[in-house]
Amino acid sequence: MKRHAIHAALSASLLLLAGCAPGSYAVKDPSPSNVPYATTSAATTTLGIHHQSAGAAPFFSGRLPATLDYSGKPLQPAAFLEKSLQAEFAARGLPITVSSASDATTFPRLDVAAFNMKNWRTNAYTPFITFTSLSTDLETATGKKHIAVFVKRGKVPVWSFDEIVEPTLNEPLSLAVKELASKVAFELYGAKASDEAVDALADKVTHAKDDNYLDVYALGFTNNARAIPTLAKLTTADAEYVRMAAISSLGNLRAVDQFDLLKNLSTSANLWQDRAMAIKAIGDLDTPEGRAYLGELKTRMQSSKENEAKWTVDLISLYI
Repeated sequence: MKRHAIHAALSASLLLLAGCAPGSYAVKDPSPSNVPYATTSAATTTLGIHHQSAGAAPFFSGRLPATLDYSGKPLQPAAFLEKSLQAEFAARGLPITVSSASDATTFPRLDVAAFNMKNWRTNAYTPFITFTSLSTDLETATGKKHIAVFVKRGKVPVWSFDEIVEPTLNEPLSLAVKELASKVAFELYGAKASDEAVDALADKVTHAKDDNYLDVYALGFTNNARAIPTLAKLTTADAEYVRMAAISSLGNLRAVDQFDLLKNLSTSANLWQDRAMAIKAIGDLDTPEGRAYLGELKTRMQSSKENEAKWTVDLISLYI
């Protein structure tokens, strides 16, 4: 009887916690990268940012009805993205100036089709989850390159919903900006970190005794293929966020030689998040074989009403 009473009290407190979630959360600036890029060009580039659907839909949506605040005001996604990209380019030592593009004639230009964060929670016993997505096209005088970003995060709040802010809001925003910046920098400059920087990061993540997944992401943002063997080994790590970061990073580094590994993970991994990161990485590879495979997966799952299938279709739609 006592056990049932404790269980009932715990259930009631969790339901109360879910019902008393704040109506807004304050997010902060992304933390800057500390590994500079080397480039073959020192020419300053002005990158125009054109937001195709700014304000068309809420940036933050899902099970939790809340808004995000930044610097004491409601978050303006377009302005936040531009400011954050500028800071990240500067942290990488890149001569890129970000500006708003009012028309479609600016080159180079980053057309932002979508930038949003969706949330989900099944019940008070399960993690609060966020999916942060970016869908963009980098337009240069020589053509167009599609660039997408997807970050999944989750956290079970125990005492307060304030516990979700850093892991499920600030971290994915920071990672999304870093990933977008690294991909743009590679396309514009072929920018990448030095071999010495890659070796230092690889040694750090290989011998770390804690859950150092942010360092694994940093390894993936180096744009240096030297990191691929280390990341491939980490796709089987016990720590789930280390594993997710490694799988995702193989796509960031355009590791086309790892397609078979990613394809296998996309169907056989035990957790949806691992399968999702493999699908995301295949999209980042941007190969005919990969696009055809994603098309098959999308067709197969489109009729399903299961949440994981719907999330997978949304993820694939970022790429094809």
